[in-house]
Amino acid sequence: MLPTFSVMIPTYEDRTRFLKALDSVLCQDPGKDNMQIAIVDDASKTVNVSEIVNSDPRLQNRVEVYRSQKNRGLAGNWNHAISLARGHFIHILHQDDYVLPGFYAAMEKGLSRSNEIGMAYCCSKIVDGRDNTLKTCSRERWFSGILNRSWLSRLSIRQRIQTPSVVVRRDVYQAVGDYRPDLCFALDWEMWVRIATKYQVWYEPRPLACYRRHEANETSRLNADARTWADLEKTVEVIASHNAPSVRFELARRSFDWHARSAIRCCKRLLSAGKLKEAGLVFQAACRLNDRSSGNFRTNAKLRGLEQCMIQFAKSHAA
Repeated sequence: MLPTFSVMIPTYEDRTRFLKALDSVLCQDPGKDNMQIAIVDDASKTVNVSEIVNSDPRLQNRVEVYRSQKNRGLAGNWNHAISLARGHFIHILHQDDYVLPGFYAAMEKGLSRSNEIGMAYCCSKIVDGRDNTLKTCSRERWFSGILNRSWLSRLSIRQRIQTPSVVVRRDVYQAVGDYRPDLCFALDWEMWVRIATKYQVWYEPRPLACYRRHEANETSRLNADARTWADLEKTVEVIASHNAPSVRFELARRSFDWHARSAIRCCKRLLSAGKLKEAGLVFQAACRLNDRSSGNFRTNAKLRGLEQCMIQFAKSHAA
């Protein structure tokens, strides 16, 4: 008898943040027979996760702990977590994130409808380090159900899904393959498109998952790093290749334009924070992305305006 769910929590050098994720799962725990709960530590050097778990009576004999002997990196640890999962449905829950009551019931309801449904996900909340809601993601539809095929085009243009909101069938992961280790920032986005091109996707409009955005997490760190945008360029190309040849070029063009405008917004935030060097690197990425989109008129105008702001900023600080 295999459990219905495997909740796998990848972690690295974390003493307490994964406890919030665990609490959100345990309050919905249907028992060992129906849910595997595991922490997969990516060879932390300063944290002993087993000691932390064993010191809490609630977690003893309930939460499995696996520790890698060597650091596998983000994609490697996720793939390792999947290989350790025994449940029919796999939920990768980041150490920073958590789910709300009703999440697992909603995911099971969707995935149980048909074996043709490869993954299910819900609307998400974006929260800060103190659990204050920054925003609720746009809903794809107002009622739960299978998303239509036009949604795949929207997903191929930009990331619309937060990882903690997704549950995937174990046999689907086995069929489509691992998360790509050559993608550092958008590996989850690429996986969702890969699955959606082959399987139906169930959507729950209630916001039952929370993705944390704060200065310490990986996404915030990478957003100020020019490597993020180079990684996104590569991901856009990979995602376009998953789609039909007749629409690949147009989807890639629209995706490059959307990410160029996203880079412009990031550049403005860095400039407001006084980080001229980082802003300059992201500005270069925005220009490169805009070139690959064939140069949208409005995006071109925004880049020219931003360039003038950067010049003025540099002059004022030089003075």
